[in-house]
Amino acid sequence: MRGRTKGSKTTDSRERILKAALEVFGSKGFTAATTKEIAERAGVNEVTVFRQFKSKNTLFSAVLTEKSALKDIVEHVRFDADAPLEELIVHNVRTALTVLQENRHLFMVVLGDAWRYPKSRRMLSETVMQRGIEFLTSMMARLVEEGRIRKIRPEVAARALMGMVQGYFITRYMLGGDDPDPVEDEAYIRGFASVFVDGVRLEEKVAR
Repeated sequence: MRGRTKGSKTTDSRERILKAALEVFGSKGFTAATTKEIAERAGVNEVTVFRQFKSKNTLFSAVLTEKSALKDIVEHVRFDADAPLEELIVHNVRTALTVLQENRHLFMVVLGDAWRYPKSRRMLSETVMQRGIEFLTSMMARLVEEGRIRKIRPEVAARALMGMVQGYFITRYMLGGDDPDPVEDEAYIRGFASVFVDGVRLEEKVAR
C-alpha cells in the first residue's frame, strides 16, 4: 500500500485547520481567537497554520469563503428556466433560510465581532455579503434577460429578496431565539415569494 503523498498531507492539514478555525472563530470571534488555539485544535504546529495561510486575517477570510453558509446556499439554489417562477423563489428562499438556521450560532458570534471591530466587519462584508449580493444579482439579471421578471435593476431585486430572508432570520432566529417551526417558516417563505413575484399593489380596476 502506497504512503500518503506530500500533496494529500497538505490538503488534509489545510482542511483540519479550516475546520478548527471555523469552530474557534465561531465560538470566540475573530479578535479573541488565536492561531495557537486553532493549531492545537487542528493537531498541527502553529508554524503550519502560517505556512498554509500566512496570517490570521487570511485564515479568517478563507473560512468565510470556503466554510461559510454562502457556499452551501450557492451550491443548492436553483434557477431552472422551465420551473414556475414562484416555486423557484420558494425553493431558493427555503434553502437560504435552512442554511442560515443551521449556522445561526456562528452568525451570532461573527456578527457581534463584526459590529465591534472594523477589521472583522470589512472582511465579513468583502468575503460573504458582497459575494452573496453579486451572485444573486447575476441570477436576477438572468431572470430579467429571460423575460421572467419585469425590467428592474438586478441588484435592487437581489437586495429586496435577500433583505426579506435576512430580516426574518435575524428577528426570529437570532434576536428572537425561537426554535425552527417548519409550518410557520413555510408560510412566511411562500409569503415572501408571493410578495417578491407579484408585489403588493392592487390591480387597478378597468373603468367601464
